Amino acid sequence: MSGDPRELLVLGGTIRPHASHPTAEAMLIRDDRIVAVGTETDCRSWALGDVDVLDVDGGTVLAGFVDAHCHPLMFGQFNAWVDCSWEAAPAIDDVVAALTTRAAHGTGPVRGKGFHHGNVVEQRMLTRHDLDRVAQDREVLVFHSSGHGAIVNSWALSSMGVTADTVDPPGGHFGREADGTPDGTVWDAAADWLTGHHGVKITNNGPNFHLPDDPATLDAQLCAAQAELHAHGITTIVDAQVTGREFGAYLRTKQAGTLTMRAEMLVISSLLTELENLGICGRFGDDQLAIAGVKLYADGALTAGTARFSRPYCCSVDDFGYLYHPNGELAELISRVATLGLQAATHAQGDAAIQLVLDAHQSLGSRADARHRIEHFGAPTPGQVAQCRELGLWPITQPQYLLRYGDELAGVLGDRAQRLTPLGEIRDAGAPVVLSSDAPVCPPRPLEAVTAAVDRRTLTGERLGAGPQCLTLVEAWQAHTLHAAASVHREHAIGSLEAGKFADFVVLDQDPLHTDIESLVDVDVEATWVGGRQVYDRHASTKGLSA
Repeated sequence: MSGDPRELLVLGGTIRPHASHPTAEAMLIRDDRIVAVGTETDCRSWALGDVDVLDVDGGTVLAGFVDAHCHPLMFGQFNAWVDCSWEAAPAIDDVVAALTTRAAHGTGPVRGKGFHHGNVVEQRMLTRHDLDRVAQDREVLVFHSSGHGAIVNSWALSSMGVTADTVDPPGGHFGREADGTPDGTVWDAAADWLTGHHGVKITNNGPNFHLPDDPATLDAQLCAAQAELHAHGITTIVDAQVTGREFGAYLRTKQAGTLTMRAEMLVISSLLTELENLGICGRFGDDQLAIAGVKLYADGALTAGTARFSRPYCCSVDDFGYLYHPNGELAELISRVATLGLQAATHAQGDAAIQLVLDAHQSLGSRADARHRIEHFGAPTPGQVAQCRELGLWPITQPQYLLRYGDELAGVLGDRAQRLTPLGEIRDAGAPVVLSSDAPVCPPRPLEAVTAAVDRRTLTGERLGAGPQCLTLVEAWQAHTLHAAASVHREHAIGSLEAGKFADFVVLDQDPLHTDIESLVDVDVEATWVGGRQVYDRHASTKGLSA
């Protein structure tokens, strides 16, 4: 009968229900849920009748990864632009050449992504003068790898109405030449100028990377990002900055049946009044798509040099970074989020910004198991790590920063770089350890993130905080699965392979927990399943599936 449940028996390899638990030989799935994990005999005894069999051919089955902080639509949109990362364009002339090639194939805006000043040969920022070499009759825009700003050409500055007389907005600034003329760099809250007169505006509530596109294009970009997430074994994401642009894309793709991942949304705080007016009172949605909390910002970005510290950056005597909100405003916003029963998820990188967030939660008092979050928690002091644990806050980290940007950060932060993303201290304090990618700032590759958490190696091979700040492989794996799920109250449904949980799993070609850390990134994702349905197959077939 068409209404009969579909049952699938997974076997033929190693089943790892949980990173720290003994292995099993089989797993039975009924519709979208796991029914049993154990021996093949035990699992077959739970079956209602005939079962389909998935033979994983010696592979290892683990819970799907949860990326607890990323930006899927931004990632998908950026991937349609020119790749200006140091891997693709190691020098500024290479960036200009790549953009010029794109400009020759059309008359519209020319956009690039992934440029990082600390990783190009010249060791400097792009300017409008560089981009004027690409085109002077239309917009040329390159987003910085941090996602907290962009570089535009002179035409774009003129179109935006930005001049030497333009006042920097609270929580952002325009880079300037010696005489005050804008140099083409647009940072943090100033990025509101990038979205045009009718685009998304978020004022000093965060960096505005929400560039417009028509709905069909946005939906396609989200689905393209989703495909790459699945290819790396990711089954659930936390979208860490949702405006109406992202919300619409999620709703449309869900209705169309093309949304296959699970998405927990953190709505940007510029929409907090709208959430209050709607009467939201706690997590709102279903098991696939839900509003989990509100995203707030305390400071800028480490990789852009705008995170707020109590000591200046090493390259300056008076550059401490900056804050998004004036005194008291951030604490008020956090209090309003807590009143709604939602998670406050506050971006804080520098120690001065982290202290503002801790103080806000200290004055707020505690609500049982609220699990408010500090996004990034990049450079806390030891005392702040302890206070984070005492307040029950969840730090959401991105160890790939160490790999991809650690060399440059060591130069601008000095001795503080050894304690960036202090995973060992967080663990030892008894706070939960959670890993994520912050894609597109770093690629959504959990195996790379786990490696970085264990190894803490930079691109040049230096190990930042090696030893005391390193996680074990099992700890790092849990941080990207079960702990990441728990960071949005979803550990009862996802994050491990247990009876009653959703059948969200990944098949790897070898057991990662028996793999040398140097080789972990070479482990292949063979297949990814969400809710008992295959959403990725490395061989683009249903290999191993039989009646």
